[in-house]
Amino acid sequence: MKSILYILLIAMVFSSCKQEDCITCIAESQSGKIIETRLACDSDSEYLRGFINGFKDKHRANDSTIVHCAYSE
Repeated sequence: MKSILYILLIAMVFSSCKQEDCITCIAESQSGKIIETRLACDSDSEYLRGFINGFKDKHRANDSTIVHCAYSE
């Protein structure tokens, strides 16, 4: 009986952990040359939105730079 409770406790602890999401952002020139690549992983979606916005803001001054961001698996 104690072993079953122990297994259930371990399963509950592992299932309650937040999983991290990862974002990959790439800045490229209009000719297709990659200028910069960044990756961020976190369990906080607000942090990841801020990461995307910051990366886009960094490259916004250069009109010839295209920024792509996507969630990684």
